[in-house]
Amino acid sequence: MSYTVREINYEETLNLNKSIFQRENWYLMAWGMGDATSATLFLESRSPVPYKILCHKRVFNGIKFILDNYVPKPQKCEEIVIYPDAGRVGEYIVDPNCPEELVVYQGYPFDQNEIMMSKNGFFPQNDECIQNAHRYGRLKVAHMAYNLWDYVNNIDRTSVLQTILDYESKVEKDIEDKTCILFPERGDNFQINDTFWEDIVDKMNSKEYKVFVNLTKKASFQREKTFLGTEPLDKYEIQDLLDYVIRHKNLVVIGQCSGIFHLLKYLSCLKIMFFPDYQDQNQYQDPGRAEWGTASIQHTPYTKNHIDLKMSQFEINQLDLIVP
Repeated sequence: MSYTVREINYEETLNLNKSIFQRENWYLMAWGMGDATSATLFLESRSPVPYKILCHKRVFNGIKFILDNYVPKPQKCEEIVIYPDAGRVGEYIVDPNCPEELVVYQGYPFDQNEIMMSKNGFFPQNDECIQNAHRYGRLKVAHMAYNLWDYVNNIDRTSVLQTILDYESKVEKDIEDKTCILFPERGDNFQINDTFWEDIVDKMNSKEYKVFVNLTKKASFQREKTFLGTEPLDKYEIQDLLDYVIRHKNLVVIGQCSGIFHLLKYLSCLKIMFFPDYQDQNQYQDPGRAEWGTASIQHTPYTKNHIDLKMSQFEINQLDLIVP
């Protein structure tokens, strides 16, 4: 591992020396895991110079997975500083001891108006922008639509794409059992009703699949549960989970649109990702979060064996046409 990792506490976060952002090339990863992992892959391919990462704790393992498995060595990333997760995620209290000064920043380490991001004109997908970003002298966020990353990260023009392919191709597929892994939860706790997943479990069981439910140890995942006909999957770390996934010959991954699919999309297993739609008001608590237009990835470059489905257009018997 050519990059260094350092974790800081609440007090150190509140007293960050912001002058380092003027002198060094730092990027902030303070949103979801999908944003963090995609940004890391983008920077490894497109940044013209080395860079450093400031991230909150719940996305670190995803970043580490990208750097350790999906990009060639030595990595361009030189250092990662991890600050604590926010005291609250939505209505859930992650840590009641989090200082109120940090809670009000909503996951950012300090006032977001001091950070360069897309809302104030920082667009790293623009070649001139990314070529000069290290000269801007501010903490930056590399962010874009979920389905735009692979059109602009140029991983096919570097050895990054081959490194991703090698991660799976060099491993023996020694698990032949028909297996399904469910990813029913999102870290922000916008959840699909249990009956939706129970119907899927019944259908997969009828097709003789052994069904596991992915579980994590993240404090922000507070509604985790298994369903009748399923077993918990004990792969709590992303490295362990993906190392397990690539060993399967007959694997189906099913879940709602979430960050884990940023990593899974490059792998050969069958993936089915569900989207809430504006018509899904009875199934989804916040129809305003429908993301099909910006997040459907089934037709993006390098995505393998992946199907996106709108919940409002889904009928359970469609799985008979999709799943072998």
